[in-house]
Amino acid sequence: MVLKTGSKGELVKVLQNILGLKEDGVFGPRTRKAVQQFQKENRLFVDGIVGPMTWKKLNYKPEEENLDTDREEYQNWIETYHLPEGEYIKKETPKKWIMIHHTAGRHNPYKCIDHWARDNRGRVGTNYVIGGVSADGKDKQYDGKILRAIDDEYFGWHIGRGGEYIIKEQSISIEVCSAGGLKKKDGKWYTWFGEEVNKKQVCVLEKKFRGYQAFQKYTPEQIKSLNALLKYLSEKHDISLKGGMQELMVKGVNAFEWNRDICDAKIKGLINHTNIRKDKSDMFPQPELIKMIKDF
Repeated sequence: MVLKTGSKGELVKVLQNILGLKEDGVFGPRTRKAVQQFQKENRLFVDGIVGPMTWKKLNYKPEEENLDTDREEYQNWIETYHLPEGEYIKKETPKKWIMIHHTAGRHNPYKCIDHWARDNRGRVGTNYVIGGVSADGKDKQYDGKILRAIDDEYFGWHIGRGGEYIIKEQSISIEVCSAGGLKKKDGKWYTWFGEEVNKKQVCVLEKKFRGYQAFQKYTPEQIKSLNALLKYLSEKHDISLKGGMQELMVKGVNAFEWNRDICDAKIKGLINHTNIRKDKSDMFPQPELIKMIKDF
């Protein structure tokens, strides 16, 4: 959905039609010049690249060209459940990063967003929330459910202290519902808020991560939904999923630990909250999550 020099196809023809150009389906110098002129006239960043902000000013939604009910094909599986205005930063920014988190809370994504709307912490929240399974494993109605709390072009304070300011403005944030780190007592695992966790919901790590030996698992449905959402956002915003965490993995660097280059905004792509905050444990290195990232 991002068009730039070298792009070809029907969507380029649509763009050329909107700009009043001859429709040859090739994004060449003539099309780039017209895009730059349009961006200049509409007070956009003039780079000749047609991303979400330029499409919005063109009053066209390219994703509607591919409407489909398949989770892997289109965003019909995303439900809009907006935070109220005033509970996020309504400033349009281009996106260069996708940051993943987990809630360290309960499994209902609606209640998660409702809590952000009611609390007194200010404009804290993420663009998307993925529902999970209750600690006892019985309530699965929200498992893998994706809610959009903040539209992509805007952002919420989801990082806290740490990292360059540009990352806070230009990152899309995703929260996965999970109780997070667990504590063991009398042979059983418990959440920080005192609920016993079904043993099928427990991921025990070989090595402690940020002080925890075990976490509530990200379910197969959550991983599937996260995978699909990341691919959708990557295509929509031209953010490479091979950059960031996968890039670190390829180099043999622990992709879940604090990283100076990510904090300094030198590495773009898919990043984790723990890459910027040494005091956070979201998201943790579950084997299924690591495999998903490696496979992009």
